[in-house]
Amino acid sequence: MNNLYRIITIFITILFLVTDSVTAQESYYDLSSINKSQHLANEATIIEDPNNELSLDDILKEKYHFEKNDISAEIPYLDFTKSTFWIELQVENPSSEELNFYIETARPLTNEIVLYVLDEDENIIEETITGDDYPFESRMLENRKFLFDIHFSPNKKYKLLFKIKSDGEIVRLPIHFWSIDSFSQFTAKENFFLGFYYGLFFLVIILFSLFGLSLGQRIYLYFVSYVLALALFQLSLDGFSFQYLWRDSSWMANHAILMFAALSMIGMMLYVLKFIGFDDSLRNYKRGYFFLLSLLIFSLLISLTEGVLYAFCFPFLNYLSFLCILYILIGLIIKSKREQRIEIPILFAFIALAISSVIFILSNINAIENEFLANNSLKIGSATEVIFLSIAMVGRYRRTQLEKIEAQEEAFKRLEEINQLKNEQTEKLEKQVKERTQEISDKNLILSQQNKEIINSITYAQRLQQAILPTPQELTQELIEAEVFFRPKDIVSGDFYWIQSTKEKVYFAVADCTGHGVPGAMVSVLGNNSLNRCIKEYHLNDSAKILDNLTDMITEAFSSKAISVSDGMDIALCVWDRKDKLEFSGAFNPLYLLRNNEIIEFKGDKQPIGKFENRKAFTKHEIELQKGDQVYLFSDGYADQFGGPRAKKLKYSNFKKYLIETSSLEISNSIEELETKFDKWKGKEEQIDDVCLLQVRFNNID
Repeated sequence: MNNLYRIITIFITILFLVTDSVTAQESYYDLSSINKSQHLANEATIIEDPNNELSLDDILKEKYHFEKNDISAEIPYLDFTKSTFWIELQVENPSSEELNFYIETARPLTNEIVLYVLDEDENIIEETITGDDYPFESRMLENRKFLFDIHFSPNKKYKLLFKIKSDGEIVRLPIHFWSIDSFSQFTAKENFFLGFYYGLFFLVIILFSLFGLSLGQRIYLYFVSYVLALALFQLSLDGFSFQYLWRDSSWMANHAILMFAALSMIGMMLYVLKFIGFDDSLRNYKRGYFFLLSLLIFSLLISLTEGVLYAFCFPFLNYLSFLCILYILIGLIIKSKREQRIEIPILFAFIALAISSVIFILSNINAIENEFLANNSLKIGSATEVIFLSIAMVGRYRRTQLEKIEAQEEAFKRLEEINQLKNEQTEKLEKQVKERTQEISDKNLILSQQNKEIINSITYAQRLQQAILPTPQELTQELIEAEVFFRPKDIVSGDFYWIQSTKEKVYFAVADCTGHGVPGAMVSVLGNNSLNRCIKEYHLNDSAKILDNLTDMITEAFSSKAISVSDGMDIALCVWDRKDKLEFSGAFNPLYLLRNNEIIEFKGDKQPIGKFENRKAFTKHEIELQKGDQVYLFSDGYADQFGGPRAKKLKYSNFKKYLIETSSLEISNSIEELETKFDKWKGKEEQIDDVCLLQVRFNNID
């Protein structure tokens, strides 16, 4: 009995070992059976690491609490996720020849892919790291897809471990074994198709950019912006943008798809809004439209972030984009029903895009198990959409041109009518013009004669004004050394300079009357005569009392019950005792004393000669003269003149600088230089006021 029990035990053990051996043999996929290409994901097992904490050693020694899951689909779909996935596949090469395959895995947008090739004893033969988190040059093969060139030695068994990580994007995990020839043939066909696809986008962008520039319409800018962003989105989705546009920027590789997806949707929403032009009857619809547009802008902003918010943006923007497409379709249908007019190309464009989006989503979640649709449904839909939208834009361009032609024809008819009416009016006007021309000619002759008489009168007034002004000989005779720079703005001047003398004293002044031209000149004559009366008639010799008396005389002259006149003058008045004493009083205008190359300013009282409230007696300044002192009396015309490189006022700071610069010259040369500096500053600017500057030198003071 014991022998029988032993025999049964041995038999069961042998049977178990044989069965286990067969099972072990079946768990290795025979690579020699692959003819051209084969998906082997359904031959593998998958381990999800949601916390991204497992290492290779943990996987090999099964130090984890997650379950291994067998894969049933050829291309597994794992939804939007930030988990790390480990895929384990056992293969063997039972043949006597080395086998070489390209292994394709993950989508071009995956952040990190690590492939470990291990032998039967789980020793690492080869380790390759790639993904969008690494520069493009780190890839084993120069290709937009993630490809691994792996050689399998004869009569060997291998364990392949794939570590795949995403930052929130949809994870699809093909494990596609390609023979070298098959991959080359497939790539050639695929590139031929993609060349047509992206060529369409390039043609549309160039063509409608030219339309937009020629017509100057914003809608073409929106359309081109949308197509450009859509093209960049597809280039990023296919991996071309990382390969050709930003090879060294992992940040752009990771963020480009969300950025351009959001930008393309924003461009599409703006374009549709401009093209359809939803009116006020769709006010509530437009509110929803702008709400979706604001969500797209929000998506664009968070697409630039990192972490949880960035991962959230992937599903949010996918669902939001699909909702926007449906919302546009609903708006088109509502508008078509209300206006009894259908924008058929626009409607077909968004129907095609909506259908392709649904197929793309269903293919991604393996509801439709078709690799071609998963990879190309969105391309077909977007290409169809761009074609129909281009047809719509060409139609719009054609309508615009027809409207222009109709408008030009209408304008031409209107122009003919206007020309006919114009000819009739021209004949009538020519007759009237001849009559009026003669009238104007007669009136011009009269005006010319009157103007000549006025100019002659003012010129004569100039002679009269010059007659009452001191001559250079009178100035020099009384003041020893004196020169004046006198330039009226008009023919006659509101500024004047004055000198009077007695045996004991010399009186001299510079005054600036209200206004310029004829009105100012009339006031200047009154001021000149009044000053003469103060000396000759009233025998005043105190500078302050002279100004007080002058004020009374001017105020009385301009007093009238019928008319109120507030004209007067600003003045700087000096009384010289012919030795070393100089008195000065001023109404607003100051006196500059230049001594030892420095200017000492004596300010006048802040009240004019003439009507003024709160009138006070004028102040007298007594100055002890020294040999070489120079005295300047002036109006404000010099310092207030506009000119220079920026057409600004000269100002008193520059005026003082000019006085110091010219003070060492002979007095006649000094005045000439001051006049030259004034003209240079003024340049082409108009003279804004009368200019009067009196310079007196006291070189004979003991």
